[in-house]
Amino acid sequence: MILSSILCFAASVAALTLEIASSGGNQSSPLLYGLLYEDIYHSGDGGLYGEMLRNRAFQGSSSGGAASLARNTDYWHPVGGVSLAIDTSSPAISSSLPYQMRMDVPAGTTGTVGFYNEGFWGFDVDATKRYIASLYMRGNYSGTIDCSFHSNTTGQVLGSTSMSIDQTSSAGWVHSYSATFRPSRTGSDGNNTFYFTFDGSKLAGQSVYFNVLSLFKQTFDNRYNGVREDLAQALLNMNMKYIRLPGGNNMEGNESPYEWKWNETLGPLTGRPGRPGTWGDINTDGFGLLEMMQMAQDLGLEVILGIWAGLYLNGEVVSQAHLQPYVDSVMNELEFLLGDKSTTYGAKRAALGFPSPFTINWIEIGNEDYLNGGTNSYYSYRFMAFYNAIHAVYPSINLISTINPNPVTSNGSSLDLHIYGNENYFVSLFNTFDQASRKYPVFVNEYAATNPGSNNNGQVGAQTLGMSCAEAIFLLGCERNSDVIVGSAYGALIKNYNEAPDTVAVIKHTANEVLYTISYYVQRLFADNMGTRTLPVTARNGGFGPIYWSATANSSSTILKLVNYNGNTGSSNAVQVNVKGSSKTTATLITLTAPSSASVNKLPSLGGESSTITTTTLSGRAGSFAVSFSNPYEIAILVV
Repeated sequence: MILSSILCFAASVAALTLEIASSGGNQSSPLLYGLLYEDIYHSGDGGLYGEMLRNRAFQGSSSGGAASLARNTDYWHPVGGVSLAIDTSSPAISSSLPYQMRMDVPAGTTGTVGFYNEGFWGFDVDATKRYIASLYMRGNYSGTIDCSFHSNTTGQVLGSTSMSIDQTSSAGWVHSYSATFRPSRTGSDGNNTFYFTFDGSKLAGQSVYFNVLSLFKQTFDNRYNGVREDLAQALLNMNMKYIRLPGGNNMEGNESPYEWKWNETLGPLTGRPGRPGTWGDINTDGFGLLEMMQMAQDLGLEVILGIWAGLYLNGEVVSQAHLQPYVDSVMNELEFLLGDKSTTYGAKRAALGFPSPFTINWIEIGNEDYLNGGTNSYYSYRFMAFYNAIHAVYPSINLISTINPNPVTSNGSSLDLHIYGNENYFVSLFNTFDQASRKYPVFVNEYAATNPGSNNNGQVGAQTLGMSCAEAIFLLGCERNSDVIVGSAYGALIKNYNEAPDTVAVIKHTANEVLYTISYYVQRLFADNMGTRTLPVTARNGGFGPIYWSATANSSSTILKLVNYNGNTGSSNAVQVNVKGSSKTTATLITLTAPSSASVNKLPSLGGESSTITTTTLSGRAGSFAVSFSNPYEIAILVV
């Protein structure tokens, strides 16, 4: 009896106790949790961008996993004995798109002819959603073009619409739209194709030409040329505060002259030439600067604008003598975004349907300019050329360096750090910012745990619970130091599962499914439970590890975030929490966990999610509560 009492007393004494002060700490950054967008592994074309047809304007090739300007009819297939070929005959649809697809119809043809498209690994066919098809055509044809979804799994026609056409070659390129339609049935999976078919007898012996063929499903907020609804909703649900765009390595380009050019992503789709992207595919640039800015507005996100700073990924650097035109282009871009309608470029923006200027408070000069020998030129002239020009006209905009240390340490400049590594490394970063210089703000605009444990070989395809907990520990360190850490964003945000099954991203998608990783839920919970100031925490009977924590407060609540990283479980090991000055007797406890540290979330068709989020009400006394963990790897958020 005496021994039992002693053991119980020892257990209660040994329990970790956290006392949260009611004052002190620092103001927290309101931008602490954000997003990075760049078109990587079909996060743009075939991802966020709502266009469903692949190789719609014959802008280049992705054969062999490398982007090139070699044109082909990849992803298009003939129907009814016709042949398809790339063609450069005049007139082209525009100087930006000099290649088109030619369909040759043999003499004597009858019946149905045409072609179909594979899409980006299929199509989502949903009978509850609206679709619209369109194309540009040159040639002689009077009749209908039937547009239809076909299931490769069942052989069924899932839905169809048509266009009425009456044109001759002398009319040149004619733009035709289908009626908006809903499919008659929902596809059983994403293994579907989309057909354009014609009356072969009316085309027998002729050639007709096509360009900018298009198919859109209804978009987020019903925007013209907008973004995929389910993926945008997934981003909205994260409750993030900012987005960095347009990247990223993809902004830089692999070689001259294929950097991202803002002015070539504007206006009609027929005027956008596209370019070889960094990540193995052609960028159509249909998801251009204005589409990105519109998405940011619709999602309620502040924009960190990335600008190209003269470094290509092959190591080529624009010399100081030749840099000024690129600086001028950036200044034109800023006038386009920020100028009123009386300015030259502000008027161009207004003419494209955006009469009001945007707001830009942050600009990042380049991306990872330490790569491939870029450091010396960045320090010696590239950064300051852009910094001086922008700061002179827009002194209130904060300008972000991509190299540490920052070339300038004055007010109005920040630093962007990119951090990748294995799970163990991210745990070790918990206190890395505790002694960081407060001279200038710091963003961590790319981070990711790419491997479990201490493994450094390649990447894994989905973040384990252990990896996600390690990332959460890192974010706790950012939150505890959010007087200097302004924001954080995971790299990469979105990838197509079919192209990148073996590398990490917050979200992966197929044509018809979305995979929300455990890291997605970590970021969502952290962003949903932000404070406006940090609070000091005094620990007794233990320190950091295996339990890590951060405390913040807003006008109505105290928020304690806890990560159990291979620690004890059960009520006998509960963390005792005391919020000083609080008289509350109830609190909300939100937990995120999964069956084991190796658990991962999967696509719905491959098994679904292993992670669970639970919200409960805790009873306590005068601001004191006991938080117990059910799993050795678990994230808990206590809101008092």
